[in-house]
Amino acid sequence: MEKHIEMSLAKKMTFADRLLSLAASLLPMLISCYILVLVVSLKFSSFIALAVIICAVALFASYKIFCSFNIDWEYIFVDDEIRFSKIINKSRRKELVTVNLSKAEAVARVNDGAHNRLLTHRDYKHYNFKSNTTDDCWFVAGLSSKGERICVVFEPDERMLEALKLTVRSRFFG
Repeated sequence: MEKHIEMSLAKKMTFADRLLSLAASLLPMLISCYILVLVVSLKFSSFIALAVIICAVALFASYKIFCSFNIDWEYIFVDDEIRFSKIINKSRRKELVTVNLSKAEAVARVNDGAHNRLLTHRDYKHYNFKSNTTDDCWFVAGLSSKGERICVVFEPDERMLEALKLTVRSRFFG
Protein backbone atom coordinates (compact mmCIF):
# COMPACT_ATOMS: atom_id res chain seq x y z
CA MET A 1 0.00 0.00 0.00
CA GLU A 2 1.42 3.36 -1.03
CA LYS A 3 1.95 6.05 1.60
CA HIS A 4 1.56 9.61 0.42
CA ILE A 5 1.96 12.67 2.66
CA GLU A 6 2.37 16.24 1.45
CA MET A 7 3.13 19.31 3.48
CA SER A 8 4.13 22.86 2.74
CA LEU A 9 5.86 25.44 4.94
CA ALA A 10 6.35 29.14 4.30
CA LYS A 11 9.94 30.23 4.87
CA LYS A 12 10.21 33.12 7.30
CA MET A 13 12.61 35.71 5.95
CA THR A 14 15.54 36.62 8.17
CA PHE A 15 16.91 40.15 8.42
CA ALA A 16 19.70 39.23 6.00
CA ASP A 17 17.13 37.86 3.52
CA ARG A 18 15.12 41.07 3.73
CA LEU A 19 18.23 43.19 3.24
CA LEU A 20 19.33 41.13 0.23
CA SER A 21 15.81 41.30 -1.23
CA LEU A 22 15.71 45.06 -0.85
CA ALA A 23 19.19 45.57 -2.34
CA ALA A 24 18.59 43.20 -5.26
CA SER A 25 15.30 44.86 -6.18
CA LEU A 26 16.36 48.47 -5.60
CA LEU A 27 19.51 48.34 -7.71
CA PRO A 28 17.81 47.90 -11.13
CA MET A 29 15.23 50.55 -10.20
CA LEU A 30 17.85 53.10 -9.25
CA ILE A 31 20.00 52.49 -12.33
CA SER A 32 17.08 52.68 -14.76
CA CYS A 33 15.61 55.80 -13.15
CA TYR A 34 19.06 57.40 -13.24
CA ILE A 35 19.31 56.64 -16.97
CA LEU A 36 15.86 58.17 -17.53
CA VAL A 37 16.70 61.33 -15.56
CA LEU A 38 20.05 61.61 -17.35
CA VAL A 39 18.43 61.35 -20.80
CA VAL A 40 15.76 63.92 -19.92
CA SER A 41 18.21 66.37 -18.29
CA LEU A 42 20.65 66.19 -21.20
CA LYS A 43 17.73 66.77 -23.59
CA PHE A 44 18.34 63.70 -25.75
CA SER A 45 14.78 63.75 -27.03
CA SER A 46 15.38 60.94 -29.50
CA PHE A 47 16.32 58.54 -26.64
CA ILE A 48 13.50 59.40 -24.22
CA ALA A 49 11.22 56.63 -25.49
CA LEU A 50 14.05 54.09 -25.18
CA ALA A 51 14.88 55.32 -21.66
CA VAL A 52 11.21 55.00 -20.61
CA ILE A 53 11.07 51.43 -21.99
CA ILE A 54 14.32 50.53 -20.18
CA CYS A 55 12.93 52.03 -16.96
CA ALA A 56 9.65 50.09 -17.29
CA VAL A 57 11.46 46.80 -17.96
CA ALA A 58 13.78 47.40 -15.01
CA LEU A 59 10.84 48.19 -12.71
CA PHE A 60 9.13 44.95 -13.76
CA ALA A 61 12.40 43.04 -13.22
CA SER A 62 12.72 44.59 -9.76
CA TYR A 63 9.21 43.44 -8.90
CA LYS A 64 9.99 39.89 -10.08
CA ILE A 65 13.26 39.86 -8.11
CA PHE A 66 11.47 41.04 -4.97
CA CYS A 67 8.76 38.38 -5.38
CA SER A 68 11.35 35.64 -5.89
CA PHE A 69 12.29 35.93 -2.21
CA ASN A 70 8.81 34.66 -1.20
CA ILE A 71 9.62 30.97 -0.71
CA ASP A 72 7.64 27.95 0.48
CA TRP A 73 9.19 24.53 1.09
CA GLU A 74 7.22 21.46 0.06
CA TYR A 75 7.89 17.96 1.41
CA ILE A 76 6.31 15.00 -0.34
CA PHE A 77 6.63 11.57 1.25
CA VAL A 78 5.80 8.75 -1.17
CA ASP A 79 6.45 5.11 -0.22
CA ASP A 80 10.22 4.93 0.08
CA GLU A 81 11.33 8.49 -0.66
CA ILE A 82 10.97 12.10 0.35
CA ARG A 83 10.94 14.80 -2.31
CA PHE A 84 11.90 18.33 -1.38
CA SER A 85 10.73 21.21 -3.55
CA LYS A 86 10.90 24.97 -3.50
CA ILE A 87 7.84 27.02 -4.42
CA ILE A 88 8.72 30.55 -5.46
CA ASN A 89 6.06 33.23 -5.00
CA LYS A 90 3.34 30.55 -4.90
CA SER A 91 3.61 30.15 -8.68
CA ARG A 92 6.83 28.41 -9.72
CA ARG A 93 7.79 25.01 -8.37
CA LYS A 94 11.31 23.64 -8.52
CA GLU A 95 12.13 20.11 -7.38
CA LEU A 96 15.41 20.25 -5.50
CA VAL A 97 16.31 16.83 -4.14
CA THR A 98 14.85 13.39 -3.53
CA VAL A 99 16.04 11.21 -0.65
CA ASN A 100 15.77 7.45 -1.03
CA LEU A 101 14.74 6.22 2.44
CA SER A 102 15.83 2.63 1.84
CA LYS A 103 19.38 3.99 1.63
CA ALA A 104 19.03 6.48 4.49
CA GLU A 105 21.63 6.25 7.22
CA ALA A 106 19.74 8.17 9.90
CA VAL A 107 16.64 10.22 10.61
CA ALA A 108 16.96 12.19 13.85
CA ARG A 109 16.41 15.52 15.54
CA VAL A 110 18.96 18.19 14.78
CA ASN A 111 19.61 18.76 18.49
CA ASP A 112 20.11 15.03 19.20
CA GLY A 113 23.75 14.98 20.30
CA ALA A 114 24.15 11.22 19.87
CA HIS A 115 23.21 11.16 16.18
CA ASN A 116 23.77 14.62 14.71
CA ARG A 117 27.43 14.09 13.77
CA LEU A 118 26.26 13.66 10.17
CA LEU A 119 25.18 17.32 10.11
CA THR A 120 28.79 18.48 10.10
CA HIS A 121 30.28 15.64 8.06
CA ARG A 122 32.16 16.96 5.01
CA ASP A 123 31.36 13.99 2.75
CA TYR A 124 27.70 15.03 2.64
CA LYS A 125 26.11 17.74 0.57
CA HIS A 126 23.98 19.73 3.01
CA TYR A 127 20.52 21.16 2.35
CA ASN A 128 18.44 23.36 4.63
CA PHE A 129 14.66 23.34 4.05
CA LYS A 130 13.54 24.97 7.31
CA SER A 131 10.86 27.60 7.74
CA ASN A 132 12.84 29.37 10.51
CA THR A 133 9.72 29.48 12.70
CA THR A 134 10.48 26.66 15.12
CA ASP A 135 13.43 24.87 16.68
CA ASP A 136 11.92 21.41 16.22
CA CYS A 137 13.96 20.40 13.18
CA TRP A 138 14.89 16.95 11.93
CA PHE A 139 17.45 15.71 9.45
CA VAL A 140 17.71 12.77 7.11
CA ALA A 141 21.11 11.60 5.89
CA GLY A 142 21.59 9.14 3.07
CA LEU A 143 21.70 8.87 -0.70
CA SER A 144 19.77 11.02 -3.11
CA SER A 145 18.05 9.70 -6.20
CA LYS A 146 21.18 10.77 -8.13
CA GLY A 147 23.43 8.69 -5.88
CA GLU A 148 25.13 11.52 -3.98
CA ARG A 149 25.48 11.56 -0.19
CA ILE A 150 23.22 14.23 1.26
CA CYS A 151 22.03 15.53 4.59
CA VAL A 152 18.72 17.42 4.59
CA VAL A 153 17.41 19.50 7.51
CA PHE A 154 13.62 19.92 7.48
CA GLU A 155 10.53 20.33 9.69
CA PRO A 156 8.16 17.36 9.30
CA ASP A 157 4.73 17.22 10.95
CA GLU A 158 3.49 14.35 13.13
CA ARG A 159 1.98 12.37 10.22
CA MET A 160 5.27 12.44 8.33
CA LEU A 161 7.24 11.48 11.44
CA GLU A 162 5.01 8.45 11.99
CA ALA A 163 5.45 7.41 8.36
CA LEU A 164 9.22 7.88 8.62
CA LYS A 165 9.31 5.84 11.81
CA LEU A 166 7.53 2.96 10.06
CA THR A 167 9.66 3.20 6.92
CA VAL A 168 13.21 3.53 8.26
CA ARG A 169 12.59 1.76 11.63
CA SER A 170 16.07 1.00 13.02
CA ARG A 171 17.60 4.19 11.59
CA PHE A 172 14.93 6.46 13.10
CA PHE A 173 16.13 8.17 16.28
CA GLY A 174 13.35 10.20 17.83
